[in-house]
Amino acid sequence: MNKRSIVTLAICFAIFLAAVIGFVSLADEVHEGETLAFDQSVLQAINATASPVWDTFYLTVTQLGSVAGIVILTLIGLAVFIKKKKYTWAVILAASVAGAAVINLVLKLIFERSRPDLWEQLVTETSYSFPSGHAMISSMLAFALIAIAWRTRYRIAVTIAALLFMVLVSFSRLYLGVHYPTDILAGWLVSAAWLFVVLAVVRGWVYRRTTEKPSVTG
Repeated sequence: MNKRSIVTLAICFAIFLAAVIGFVSLADEVHEGETLAFDQSVLQAINATASPVWDTFYLTVTQLGSVAGIVILTLIGLAVFIKKKKYTWAVILAASVAGAAVINLVLKLIFERSRPDLWEQLVTETSYSFPSGHAMISSMLAFALIAIAWRTRYRIAVTIAALLFMVLVSFSRLYLGVHYPTDILAGWLVSAAWLFVVLAVVRGWVYRRTTEKPSVTG
């Protein structure tokens, strides 16, 4: 392993560790109820900007971040990668999004945080609130695509589009009043941590495959 690879690995581990520590600290604050006043004040401020036009816009955006929306976008990405024979990219994308979806379900059941109920909402949600599934899965898709495109000539365009998608989907959950800001932040942190787990596993697998030498028999 060369010096550049070691530095990259160290940076990735530092980001992973920061994301994990950030999530654990945030989860503890949420569990203790210390973020509730902040969460509610932010939602009330956002709700003050509500209008029929924004209602229509964010209802549309939030559908893009739904299970169906993310599945469709992920399948499109997989189809493109497989057609171009970029199988490692396909594995990273599939493992990132599928893993994040499972982790989100588990975390919701662990924390069992009730959703906000500050005004009459335009959508009905019955699952738990922490962390936000829309924020977590949309950010996971965004982070995975950015990581995949980072060493290509498309990195700037992909980064801008992916982050815009992630932020709009996440903000739509706040606008619609079905998540607290800390639910959104928690989803982003877990996605960031999971991405580096996936990248480490996949890169390690690829490295072993490319460095293994065929065994010589007889």
